[in-house]
Amino acid sequence: MNAQTAEEFLMEIQKKAERGELLYIGKELRRIDDLEKVLGSPIYTNDLIPRNTLYARLVLSRYPHAIIKNISVSKALNYPGVRYVLTYKDVPGLNESSTIIPDRPLFAFNKVRSTGDIVAAVIAEKPNRAQEAKELVEVEYEPLKPVFDPIEAMKPDAPKIHDDGNIVKHVKVRKGDIEKGFQEADYIIENTFRTQHQDAAPMETETAFAVPRGEKILIIGSMQTPHHVQAAVAKVLGWPIDRVEVIQAVTGGAFGPKSDEPPYDVASIAALGAIKTGKPVLMSMTREESMIAHTKRHPAIITHKTGVKANGKLTASKVQIVLDGGAYASLGVLVIVRATFHANGPYEIPNVWNDGYKVYTNNTYTGSFRGFGAPQAIFAAESQMDEIAKKLNMDPLDLRLINMLRPGSRTSTGQLMDESCGLPECLDAVVKASDYRKKKELYSKQDGKIRRGIGIAMLHHGNALGPEGNDYAYVHLSVEKNGKVHLGTGLTEFGTGAISGLAQIAASVLGVPIDYFTIDRPNTLIHHETGPTVASRVIAIGGNAARDAALKLKQKLLPVASKLINCKVEDVQIVDGYVYCKGKEHKTISWEELVKEAYEANIELNTLGYYMAPSCKWDEETGLGSPYNQYTFGAAIAEVEVDTETGLYKVLNYYVAFDVGRAINPKSVRGQIYGGTVQGLGYAMMEELVHKEGYVVNPNLKDYYIPTSLDIPEQIQTIIIEKQGSMGPFGAKIVAEPPVVLPAPAIRNAIMDAIGKGINSLPITSEKVYKAIKS
Repeated sequence: MNAQTAEEFLMEIQKKAERGELLYIGKELRRIDDLEKVLGSPIYTNDLIPRNTLYARLVLSRYPHAIIKNISVSKALNYPGVRYVLTYKDVPGLNESSTIIPDRPLFAFNKVRSTGDIVAAVIAEKPNRAQEAKELVEVEYEPLKPVFDPIEAMKPDAPKIHDDGNIVKHVKVRKGDIEKGFQEADYIIENTFRTQHQDAAPMETETAFAVPRGEKILIIGSMQTPHHVQAAVAKVLGWPIDRVEVIQAVTGGAFGPKSDEPPYDVASIAALGAIKTGKPVLMSMTREESMIAHTKRHPAIITHKTGVKANGKLTASKVQIVLDGGAYASLGVLVIVRATFHANGPYEIPNVWNDGYKVYTNNTYTGSFRGFGAPQAIFAAESQMDEIAKKLNMDPLDLRLINMLRPGSRTSTGQLMDESCGLPECLDAVVKASDYRKKKELYSKQDGKIRRGIGIAMLHHGNALGPEGNDYAYVHLSVEKNGKVHLGTGLTEFGTGAISGLAQIAASVLGVPIDYFTIDRPNTLIHHETGPTVASRVIAIGGNAARDAALKLKQKLLPVASKLINCKVEDVQIVDGYVYCKGKEHKTISWEELVKEAYEANIELNTLGYYMAPSCKWDEETGLGSPYNQYTFGAAIAEVEVDTETGLYKVLNYYVAFDVGRAINPKSVRGQIYGGTVQGLGYAMMEELVHKEGYVVNPNLKDYYIPTSLDIPEQIQTIIIEKQGSMGPFGAKIVAEPPVVLPAPAIRNAIMDAIGKGINSLPITSEKVYKAIKS
């Protein structure tokens, strides 16, 4: 390049260097896996299967509650193509598949507690042979009295699903003087809200492929938490954990259930089958098996009793949440914690009394799902706010402005909100974007059969695990001789783009373009155990580990660069893959030259980054304290149009703003908001996995409705607010989970605005709207 071009280039580099570690932060860089996704070239588990593979199919319980008298597999074993039939008798280790409370066997052996219980697995040469032969497994049952209503299950005389009783977990929040708060109120408003079973319906069902390797076994599968799967399989096999290698394949959607027991089930069954037959085994659930046997979103029954002054000031809030846990605890014992802590919504209320219960029933079991208890809690809290506003004849916006959390406010657990509370900015942004005040007035004057309505919902969402477990992460970085950077971690990618976000953080710290990076598949024998990929914690927690790894790597390279370009270490700058000396016209070298020199000096270019979030302080008896280190805030406004003669309605426009702290990649942030919004629309309007007497009646995508392009509003306007948090890298907050929370209450409140009546149960179908209009 000529002298002028070189000078301009150096000036541009120096300008970028002023951003320091923020070099690529906030930039809309491409995801590392973009091209292969567009070309359809990712290798999923089912793409790996060799010709000699055997296939497994599940035998599920025929009763929701029964004693198993006998299991006979002889007829199935004699069916052509069948190689083995697994039952509890074939488990050499511990016959258990559970996350926290050891209440769930891999194979039911003396009792079944739901129609999702696995009784046996048929291993055959062809999938159709296994499917046919599973009908020949004979199980003799003695039916027991079931219980399907969680309120009934809480009664002392209810049938016991487990010996220790049906209340799995009770969470409390006790703040202030609840009776005094109600005495000070001018009005007391009471309502009950109900939510439904929602299925995750990932494109790829739960799948694992097991290959026997002498004294070891290799498992490749679709999952969120490979190290947890490794531990679960080792427990079932009775093996030391290092004899089990687990690799996460490209995963076609997850949304929560793939962090629960279902991946344990398919991996353990595939491993057992491979060991028994000496052949590779694929255990891939059919859609029906998946929708019956995997965890779902908890149905909830939520009662609100709220005290309020005539001027709109809230004085007291008493909430009871009862989650239908189904037959087993799963991660629901943590879901109820988050639900209870968020039950009063993003408001400052001086007197709070919350009780949250996770309850066993004989329905199929429930567990983690995007939002983790917040969709149920916030639907009820935000619906209650509009019922209060109606009672006071007050605009719902004004009621929220009076009571919402701001810097200096305290949550229902007494946690002080600092300057990172961006809720006011979120609400202001959607009010302006939607022209709320004007439309609210306009819609109040409608008189035709087609009515429009506008509704608001807000949230605060505790980041990462908080009270749900230790929040830590490891990230590995290594550099090849040609300058290519490998990033590896036990955290997993399943469509969010968050792992590319880790690379973007590391690239920004190192000063190397993201094109230099390659993401290694998570492998339990290579990468450190790094906690579950849940609670949208990859960026907030893993991002700090990636930053740590990059800083350590950079510290190894800076002295080498210092010698190469004759510059003080503290003045060495690396920007866009070029190395130069700050403020001086010294020699500029490339990243590749720097790496080559480091290799020649025998400097080991691999580092391990680590981060542990500060522990959260809260009292288990009262629920008071700071259960989360930081919060994401959000506000949404929905506009609907309702045909008052038929109840048919559609969502016209949806405006949503989230305070994400700092958007590492704004394009990825918007992608998560769009995706979460559409999934939240499904939860609000149509999705329900129907249970009847313990049986799932619509375990297929023909009868279980999920949103299509025709159900999406004409406009989904996303607004990013950045009020930097105290925990995430560069102030980042989580973003993947909150977007699923707001559509249901916003749509519910918009329909109430249109027809004058609230619908307090999900999903809000047109039939429910029609009945509300005619009631």
